[in-house]
Amino acid sequence: MASTRSDPVLADPADPGFYPPSQTALLLLDFHEMFLQHAGPSAVTAVATAARMRRWATQRGILVIHALIDTSKLAFPSCKDANRYKTIVAAMVSSGTSAEPTSLTDGADAEELIFTRRPGHISALKSSGLMDFLQERGIASLILTGLSTSGCVLRTAVQATDAEFVVTVVRDGCADADEELHKILMEKVLTSRGYVMNAAEIQEMYE
Repeated sequence: MASTRSDPVLADPADPGFYPPSQTALLLLDFHEMFLQHAGPSAVTAVATAARMRRWATQRGILVIHALIDTSKLAFPSCKDANRYKTIVAAMVSSGTSAEPTSLTDGADAEELIFTRRPGHISALKSSGLMDFLQERGIASLILTGLSTSGCVLRTAVQATDAEFVVTVVRDGCADADEELHKILMEKVLTSRGYVMNAAEIQEMYE
């Protein structure tokens, strides 16, 4: 079990170890098959890591949330790249690559939920109803995996920390087509907003 509020060593509410599994959620961000195909060679590793994290979270009683793009909607009118998003979504639908890999969906139970957002909204917290749901469930700590690091992972992490969540990004559970950018974000940007840890380190924290 994770250390709890009574643990004198981890009595800092800014530390992810401060929160028990019941106040923690694992977010699987934009693991659409199309994005997997374009996120570089490290994307395969990221999906495998996310699948392991998903199984681990379920066993630990940590809420698992899938955050995806709603391919039935168009980008909002003021979106700068609305036409590009329209093209991407149309390609996802026509090629049948809008779904997640089966390794991230097999055996899902009733507690494992999907939240979707309109194209053009990058942060998962823009998904309809997600913020209210997290608040209702008393979630205070978010663990993020996803594609891509420079897209939904970064934007979700920034919005989440501004919304006063403790955020931990799974280094080996994320990928980006630009591997150098992925490295810079992990080492120099995301660490200024929250925590960046490998999956094994996160799991060890809860042992």
